[in-house]
Amino acid sequence: MFKPYMNVTDEYGKIICRVINLLGDIPPINDRDKAIRDLAADVFDALYESRNLIISGKCIVSFPLARRAYESLSLMVVFALDNKIAKKWMSGKQINNHTVRQLLSKHPMGEKEEMTRDFYKFFSSASHPNRDLVPYRYLGEGNKFVLGSIGQPDLLMTTDFCKKHLGLWFWFVAFFMTHYQKQIHHFDDSCNDLYMKTANEAKKVNNWFIESFNKLLEQYKENLTSGS
Repeated sequence: MFKPYMNVTDEYGKIICRVINLLGDIPPINDRDKAIRDLAADVFDALYESRNLIISGKCIVSFPLARRAYESLSLMVVFALDNKIAKKWMSGKQINNHTVRQLLSKHPMGEKEEMTRDFYKFFSSASHPNRDLVPYRYLGEGNKFVLGSIGQPDLLMTTDFCKKHLGLWFWFVAFFMTHYQKQIHHFDDSCNDLYMKTANEAKKVNNWFIESFNKLLEQYKENLTSGS
């Protein structure tokens, strides 16, 4: 059921690879550009590796990676909007995500704080151990070996995670294509067509995730009510 999601994130990955390959022949113009390029690679690596964990039913393990992708992505966007923040970061200073979210919400070209706060809250929810999300393994209580993905993956959580993971890809590629549009237009203009096609497909997959999540949530509530 997750094949459309895998297909569209594969296409997003190809787009980023094309632009990264293009930028490999174009020196950065300043320290901010260097920072954005480094963070873009960080975002890609985290998104790419976390997907394999999500699809294999290891959502809990993938949370820290997805949070890393979100934080690097939001920081990268802030750098494009505010060179002073980029300079601070390049000098070694820490920029916390609360500050990043505020800067994004205040800037005309930024993002709504509601969206970035929801991303942060979701990806932070299981990045640190808590009893609600660390699975009960029952080692020595009927289970002899409990490492790896044990038990049936939670379809509701996996669906929600995939939707938000796709949202990060959508934001990431949209920003990257916009930020480097001059270079892309000059050296690889056909990449724009692939981007628009993929973005439209991503919207369809996102809508499908919303419908699927709502149905699964209703089933979950019914099961709780019936005690099954």
